[in-house]
Amino acid sequence: MPHSVFTYDDVPKDVVKLLQSHLPFSLPLLRRVQYTKFPGGSTPAARVVLVCDAQEASNGLLALTKFTTAFVDVGGGRDTQMWFYSTLEDQTQLDSDEAVQYEEQLDALVKRIIGVTQEYGRELVYPGGVLLGSLHSSVRAIMEKSGRVIPRPTGIYDKWLFRVDEVPDIEDQLPQGMYWDAPTVDDCKIVLSRTDIPRTVEALSKMPGLAIKLADGTPISWAFLSPDGSLVSLHCEPEYRRRGFAKTLAAKLFRERTREFGEDGWCAADVSPDNDGSRGMCFRLKGKTYWQVTWVMLDVRDIKSSA
Repeated sequence: MPHSVFTYDDVPKDVVKLLQSHLPFSLPLLRRVQYTKFPGGSTPAARVVLVCDAQEASNGLLALTKFTTAFVDVGGGRDTQMWFYSTLEDQTQLDSDEAVQYEEQLDALVKRIIGVTQEYGRELVYPGGVLLGSLHSSVRAIMEKSGRVIPRPTGIYDKWLFRVDEVPDIEDQLPQGMYWDAPTVDDCKIVLSRTDIPRTVEALSKMPGLAIKLADGTPISWAFLSPDGSLVSLHCEPEYRRRGFAKTLAAKLFRERTREFGEDGWCAADVSPDNDGSRGMCFRLKGKTYWQVTWVMLDVRDIKSSA
């Protein structure tokens, strides 16, 4: 089936509207393109790529019913560099023709991403690869046929979704000697010392975040909203656990900072299926699991150069 491939240097308003019309499955990519309006939210290397049926494209982006799109920024360091969304994710069952159509769309999009990395003209942070995050399991299943999906040891995560207006309005009055504050650059250095996730201080300090601090400024609990809007790096120092700080902090962060991305009222967290503590907290915040995601490396080596 003939298809059209579009590449944009900036995020078109119609792409945002298109993603908004496919919530909640489009949420990770929608949030990532919304994050480009944040200071330092993208680099000049950032591109939006969209693949769709050629005939549908003739009627304008907002008329599309089956499409695959991605945001990629290979100039942004070692953090997640690429996010996908395909209307494939909305489907519970595909017929054989639809399966072929989506396989062709994904193949065309990956080829264009390879072109984007070549046009970048510099050595990639991950030689020959792009770090692809929050990849829906149904999209991954088709992409794996290309042989370009390289698994990572981080495993599978459940995508938990929340409605901001349903997140409990937990009393956020802190005990004497503690206060709420935005994490500083020095705080971000402490945050990174508590995790093995490959983030940088620069990237973390740009994200919407919240911390509980002692009177002397020492952070004892913190969390951030990542570029795709998901709750990340939620942590409470061991001596302050089992006092409800993490749950209170997560609820306050969702309620107060999610709207900086958009007004649709959705927020999210990626949680390992065997992390009972985080799962329990998400349940208490009125969240629900919707699908599963993984982080993978996308092999973007040119076929000729990798032969």
